[in-house]
Parts: sequence; C-alpha cells; structure tokens
Amino acid sequence: MAKSIIQDEKECYICRMEAEEKGYYGGLGQTGLHKHHFIYGRFGAFRKKAERFGLWAYVCAERHHEHGPEAPHNNPEVDLTLKRIAQEEFEKRYGHERWMQEFGKNYL
Repeated sequence: MAKSIIQDEKECYICRMEAEEKGYYGGLGQTGLHKHHFIYGRFGAFRKKAERFGLWAYVCAERHHEHGPEAPHNNPEVDLTLKRIAQEEFEKRYGHERWMQEFGKNYL
C-alpha cells in the first residue's frame, strides 16, 4: 500500500474539509474509516494506479464512503472536488503531461 500524497492524518478527509470550512481545527475520530481512491474510473480501471501514486484518503463509513448525501459515490460535486484535489497533488510531483498519460482526463 502506497502512502497517501493527499492526507497525512488518519481521519475522514471530507469531515476535515467540512470542519475547516467552519473554522474547527480539533481532532476528528479515527474509527470506522475506509480508504477511498479519488481516481477510480469506470469499473475501477484506475484504482490500481491511484493506489500506486497515493491518490487516496480515508473517509468515514457513516457519511462519506458509500452512504450519505456527501459521499463521493452519491454526489458528483464531491466526487469532482476529490478528483481535482488528486490531480493537483499528482501534478505537483509529476506534472500535467504525466497526469494525462496515466489518467487521460483533465479535472481542473
């Protein structure tokens, strides 16, 4: 398992984003978390690449993995936001040309 290039702390990435928007910076729970690959493609075609390049973060099972209105699998806006974050982090390390070679779609 490659280390995430998106997240350092083991906590729900989306809950952290929501908390920071509200000005809360305390610790979040570290239980009930699932690994979410920000780039997965149709039928998971890019999931292995996302794993290899660290394009994943932990999300809580209760609200942000597969269930709930803010879950990336249910909410196209959240899904696109996470894909953009993944592309930005990838391109900081490898550049846009490599992103297009690996994933073939620009989310920015």
